[in-house]
Amino acid sequence: MKREDFVNRVAQASGVKASLVQKILREFVKVLADVLKTGDKVSISGLGMFCAKNTKSKNGRNPKTGEIVPIPARKKVSFRPTDGLRKVINS
Repeated sequence: MKREDFVNRVAQASGVKASLVQKILREFVKVLADVLKTGDKVSISGLGMFCAKNTKSKNGRNPKTGEIVPIPARKKVSFRPTDGLRKVINS
């Protein structure tokens, strides 16, 4: 599902204009990124928990040349769904 489809579906289900849902979703992503950047976690009841995890530096390989390429340490976003969401998806 693309972002536009998601926005339209939420707008239809909630009876709110799609432009408002789009704006809220945009701000949600901005706030989420700001919070994760500081190292805090974001927990949303019924959905799950977002957190930023540090990865170690490692060596990768260029598939074309086979050359070893260093991959620097970085942060990645991790999401852990709630048990309720997991049950809904798996039913």
